Amino acid sequence: MTIKIAFAGAGYIANEFAGIFHQFGSHVTVVNRSDVILRSYDAQIRDRLLQIAVMKGIDFRFNAAFEKIEQAEDGSLRIHMTGTDMIEADAIMFAIGRRPNTDGLGLENAAVRLDDKGAVIVDDDNKSTADHVYAVGDVTNRVQLTPVAIREGQAFADTVFGNKPTRVDYSCIPAAVFSHPPLAGVGLTESQARDTLGSVKIYTSDFRAMKNVLAGRNERSLYKLVVDGATDRVVGIHMIGPEAPEILQAAAIAVKAGLKKSDFDDVVALHPTMAEELVLMK
Repeated sequence: MTIKIAFAGAGYIANEFAGIFHQFGSHVTVVNRSDVILRSYDAQIRDRLLQIAVMKGIDFRFNAAFEKIEQAEDGSLRIHMTGTDMIEADAIMFAIGRRPNTDGLGLENAAVRLDDKGAVIVDDDNKSTADHVYAVGDVTNRVQLTPVAIREGQAFADTVFGNKPTRVDYSCIPAAVFSHPPLAGVGLTESQARDTLGSVKIYTSDFRAMKNVLAGRNERSLYKLVVDGATDRVVGIHMIGPEAPEILQAAAIAVKAGLKKSDFDDVVALHPTMAEELVLMK
């Protein structure tokens, strides 16, 4: 018997768990109220993930909003939505974001202001609106990633206790989606670069990883460099394919350091690897 699972939302949590349960043999449906998955990621990369997921059999329902959920006598769920037909599922997972868990803490009594989503309002040094009260991590709703929370905590400790004023740079944070296959990105997407820079050059490599060739799988990888046309500086790296997050962690150093496309070209390729594609793009 095939288990049917529906996911509400199309962010990284929904796409990661959709891939996991599909690998386990479940029939997976992803329901999204818009027509875009993974909004903050590069469009070309997220479109490739969607293409691969659909080819694998994951069902996507776009521009669909939940109207009601009914439970049948056999325990299954009937999901009624706007803009698409009703579907049946054995379970539903809601992956539609998180709110800071500040309810009931009495912060209003300490003059700590919250925004409309319940997040603690802080300045660039993590200080709240109350003296001697600081906040870091997801409770501030800036970037909900564990490494960012750790870096914010380090900055707070260095600034307040270490006599070493430190602030977190949010402009170049690498991020990954552990989907099937995984994707990762750092810096500006192509659309962001075109909106903010006068001239943009795009370099891509669309290839089949050797492990997929040997396994007889047709799934392709896609790597992308976004380059400032005026300075030759690499302002963004985006990729989808096996081990993309592992490769991007090192590649993100180049973006953070402001290296140029010519610096990539000067590096000798390490063959045969997937990562060599980053230095072979012309």
